[in-house]
Amino acid sequence: MNNTVRRELPTLAATQRLAESLATACETPLTIALIGTLGAGKTQLVRFLCAALGSEAEVTSPTYVLMQSYRGRAKIYHLDFYRLDAAAQVWDLGVDELYEQACLVVIEWADKFPQCLPPDHLTIRLTQSTGELRVAEVTASGPRSQQVLQQLGG
Repeated sequence: MNNTVRRELPTLAATQRLAESLATACETPLTIALIGTLGAGKTQLVRFLCAALGSEAEVTSPTYVLMQSYRGRAKIYHLDFYRLDAAAQVWDLGVDELYEQACLVVIEWADKFPQCLPPDHLTIRLTQSTGELRVAEVTASGPRSQQVLQQLGG
């Protein structure tokens, strides 16, 4: 059983296909930790994921508001840890309560506070390669996320 799936994302369409695969594979509750530099495509992946889950909302980066929520076939919470300075600020957002709900929690800049993630989560590390090429490495950390990873081809 493979704990990591690697996908090359040479185009926006490839990123959209990854998001659609995630939407098909995920069952709530599930937390997705997004890791990547500025411009790596984290928010774009969330846009495609929300659309694939049936949300018609305009998805924007929650960098300044810290958390957005969307309704699709599942309730989606989109968080951004970029501007936070301490784990206490993460807990103040109520993430521990979100993890217990039947919802999808997607966190940009999750690597800033790994101690604030639930033990079982899916990590998507987005890196920029040459030109427009991006690479997504999807990793599972527990049984629920492993099921999602297997459906993605891991």
